[in-house]
Amino acid sequence: MEVWRDIALGISVLGVFVFGYFLMARLDKFLDENRKAIEKENEKREPSCVMLTEEMSDEEIAMEVKRFRDRHAGAQIVLYDSSDTELSESMDYYADRKQ
Repeated sequence: MEVWRDIALGISVLGVFVFGYFLMARLDKFLDENRKAIEKENEKREPSCVMLTEEMSDEEIAMEVKRFRDRHAGAQIVLYDSSDTELSESMDYYADRKQ
């Protein structure tokens, strides 16, 4: 009688492992599809800021500003000198002045 109990226990444990394997395989497939969808969505998202450097020509800067304004209707342009102040200080000053 004890042998049958051990066999039933073994079959039960094997069944749990097989069920867990198939469940994890489906979960892995779902997570992989979800990750791919998120990556695809992030590729389509446009950046909300653009850095214009001193290496860029005036024409390149003008083209970049035009391209950015075409994609973002409510765009505002703030220029600051990085050697003079930090960006956060410049933004605080701009926000205080606007109020």
